[in-house]
Amino acid sequence: DSREFLLERLFDYRISKVAKVARTFQNIRLFAGMTALENLMVAQHNSLMQASGYTFLGLIGAPGFRRAETEAIDRARYWLDRIGLTDRADDAAGNLPYGDQRRLEIARAMCSEPVLLCLDEPAAGLNARESDELSQLLLAIRKDHGTSVLLIEHDMSVVMEISDCIFVLDHGVKIAAGTPQDIRNDPKVIAAYLGADEQAAIEVMESGT
Repeated sequence: DSREFLLERLFDYRISKVAKVARTFQNIRLFAGMTALENLMVAQHNSLMQASGYTFLGLIGAPGFRRAETEAIDRARYWLDRIGLTDRADDAAGNLPYGDQRRLEIARAMCSEPVLLCLDEPAAGLNARESDELSQLLLAIRKDHGTSVLLIEHDMSVVMEISDCIFVLDHGVKIAAGTPQDIRNDPKVIAAYLGADEQAAIEVMESGT
């Protein structure tokens, strides 16, 4: 699909439905009192309403709606399996460990079958093991589903692991852009990371320390 969309001119629901963009937030926004499975079903509300014809057909169990509902449940269970939460499908989302809640949010976004997944600091608050699990999940999303991933992130282990192209901002100003290898060797990036000036960063690079 080669269509282009100016997102600021689309209503929120059309950004998801038409432009096929999904996102997560820096602060977790799950429905804490609903189960993990129910959270993933909520993400498919629009498609289920469309299958019902926006009428009472869903209430009476019309064949078309039942088929769509079965597909939605299967999709939700697929993503629970991908994030390792099949055994906790019926647990309240608010009772899950923090790292599991992070992955559940991403799974919920993926239930809308986006072509672009936007993530706002998905590794915030994660330990090293959880960050690695997140990286592997995002790599699988790209490889297995062809979904592009756009993220804002401070955890450089995640950024370097999953990215093809990186833009580095320092106090809101772009100071570098390129591949992970380019960024790793950029004096401006190293200076910003170390809190040193650029010449000091070059000396660090040359010394190998």
